[in-house]
Amino acid sequence: MVEGSRRENIHPILKSYLPLVEGLGRTLGRHVEVVLHDVSRTEASIIAIANGHVTGRGVGSPATDLLMEYIAADAERRVDSVLNYLTTARDGRKLKSSTFLIRDEKEQVIGALCINMDLTHLDMAKKFLEELAWTETDQSPESFPENVGDFLSIMLKKGLALVDKPASLLTKDEKIKVVQYLDKNKVFQIKGAVDIVARELGVSRYTIYNYLDEINAGNI
Repeated sequence: MVEGSRRENIHPILKSYLPLVEGLGRTLGRHVEVVLHDVSRTEASIIAIANGHVTGRGVGSPATDLLMEYIAADAERRVDSVLNYLTTARDGRKLKSSTFLIRDEKEQVIGALCINMDLTHLDMAKKFLEELAWTETDQSPESFPENVGDFLSIMLKKGLALVDKPASLLTKDEKIKVVQYLDKNKVFQIKGAVDIVARELGVSRYTIYNYLDEINAGNI
């Protein structure tokens, strides 16, 4: 990762970062490039690199234009790090990059630790997940009751939604409309459903039976 002859000429502070480059490279995986720059040698600033295949660079490659601009900007206003910016590899792949400037005892910038993440596979995964999550509508027409009580409650709410009024304000015709919806969806086949619906609509169970008779006779 670092040529032996060059290791001897590296600033001690930068040398302390060498294990970090290799460790991060192995930890983050082959799609994340970790680069250590010695900015005293612009034409060959890379002194350590992990996963250099991400950008096609190696030890001895020069600094980037952006890195030099960050260092120049630091002379006017301190720049410790620039995080999560988008860059592009020579072959067009999108990279997510971060740069951390490294200083000596006098607070002078002597190097930089850079991380470049290849987003190609993440973009593919993102598109795949978006396709999996795609739906025909944003609305939710289906509920998932855990028991009969939940089912009855859901069906009552859907029946009342047809008339869009509180149960206490319903006219007879509107109540019949609710009962008709419930009957059509076989709610009254459930034991005890008549009593529950009657209580919700504020009528007797016999009134519900009368509504059902009217519905079945086609008198509505």
